[in-house]
Amino acid sequence: MKISVFIISFIISISLSAQHDKVLEIRAYYKEVKSNIAINNPDSISYYYSDQIIRNRYDAQWRAIGIFHDTITYWYGDAMEAANMDGNTSQDSSWALKLVTISSQYSTMHQYREWLFLDGKLIFHFDKLDGSEYNPDSNWEYRYYFNDNKLIRFMSGGEIIGYDDDPASIILSGEEMKTMFRSIIRN
Repeated sequence: MKISVFIISFIISISLSAQHDKVLEIRAYYKEVKSNIAINNPDSISYYYSDQIIRNRYDAQWRAIGIFHDTITYWYGDAMEAANMDGNTSQDSSWALKLVTISSQYSTMHQYREWLFLDGKLIFHFDKLDGSEYNPDSNWEYRYYFNDNKLIRFMSGGEIIGYDDDPASIILSGEEMKTMFRSIIRN
């Protein structure tokens, strides 16, 4: 009995260690992408291309919301090169996609979201809402880490917590970002 408990504990610890290592890999890749974005400059060689979609640019009042606007930014590498990468059997140009950010303003609330991709797969999603100062429950900050479309870590604020909901909606939102990206870069 003690040996069985030890073996099960050992297997669980190896699994958790592998997940932790994957999270560290994702964080390192995230930092690399963000640093490459930070040095993008029109007067020098850039690591990534960038396209933006701005909705309600001049902040016209929206019914039942008030001030509303959002900016979607796509950061990506060479689409033709990505379509011919090893492992990309479908020649999917969305493999070029590195990061999508959406910054949204809803009256007094601000939401910021990120989708990080590697080889055409969502590996990280960040979602932060700075809600009403009168309702502290309307503020949140979530981080989702994925490996092969499986959630491996969920964080609320800086705390690792269990995630009981199905992450399918997060994965679907990543697929929607890729679909929009494909429509932008299509020739």
